[in-house]
Amino acid sequence: MNNSEIYKNKTFKEFNNNRYVYNGCCKKVNYGDIKKKVESIIYDNNFIYSKLVHIVIDKKVMLKRIIGLYGNNIVTIDNEYIPINDIDDIYV
Repeated sequence: MNNSEIYKNKTFKEFNNNRYVYNGCCKKVNYGDIKKKVESIIYDNNFIYSKLVHIVIDKKVMLKRIIGLYGNNIVTIDNEYIPINDIDDIYV
């Protein structure tokens, strides 16, 4: 037995490299990322009482004026409570 046969790879191996493809455009942002985005908007030095933001829920963009956080909800100036778990994205 020579040394080259010791490290020889098996040739009957089955390869499945391209079976699954990841689609990054439809990825839902997790709760922690959205909460950090909301906190960065609310605790910004330019935030006085309310801030006009775009909230994306189920591929629909809503324009809302937020005033704060209450538990796991965003509170709007119209006294609406929007659960952070339902939000896909939020931006100013």
